[in-house]
Amino acid sequence: MRVRCFTNLSEATANLDTRARVRPVTQTFAAMKRPAKGVKKSHKLTRGKAPGGRVYEVAQAILNAPAGGVAAVIRDALNDKEAPIRRDPRAFTMFSTRCRKSGEWEKCVEIFDAMREEGVETNTIVYNATMSACSKGGAWERALELFDDMPGLGHERSTITYNVAMGACMRGGDWERALELFDAMPDEGLERDAVSVNTAMAAAEAGGDDERLRALAGGGAAAKEEPKPDAKTKKDADDDDD
Repeated sequence: MRVRCFTNLSEATANLDTRARVRPVTQTFAAMKRPAKGVKKSHKLTRGKAPGGRVYEVAQAILNAPAGGVAAVIRDALNDKEAPIRRDPRAFTMFSTRCRKSGEWEKCVEIFDAMREEGVETNTIVYNATMSACSKGGAWERALELFDDMPGLGHERSTITYNVAMGACMRGGDWERALELFDAMPDEGLERDAVSVNTAMAAAEAGGDDERLRALAGGGAAAKEEPKPDAKTKKDADDDDD
């Protein structure tokens, strides 16, 4: 056994301080390597560990799915025994947003249809996003069908809803109904915004209604009728910004 001798007290004290500092660190690493009691080591990858978790994984699966394959992805995700997703409309809104930003309009509609088939709650935001996807994907008639269905299902129609519906009318060449929707907004207690007025101006121009166009361009009564108090949410405004 080797015994180390120190020439002075300071050197001995420094040696003790170093050992005191090193030992806890060594013990800490050893503790980290030891599995907790009662826990079995497993090398199986756990789903839901990707950035964003399980919802992110399902969104990626939807984007990678072939046309017509979204319903199967959603059904499997809802019924997954190990890592099911919740029937939360916010998650499905995220799915739709991801598809919309990728230009996958048809998949937005597939998501909506799967929600209804699987009994997932829908709301105004979901309807607005789906209507926009239908309109921009060429299915403007389906967008207007969804617009007409909303009151009977208990969904309030917002300014965004009307703007999307007016846009769908214009895509279908129905400028008369676009103006009818614009005129109906105050009766629904909705405030018209710049999108509403611009779409109405385009409709008036398409219909050759120069008098109405001048009134809208000049901010006359036809464009600035005072709305009733609006209690409807504006949280879905980004669904119409594309």
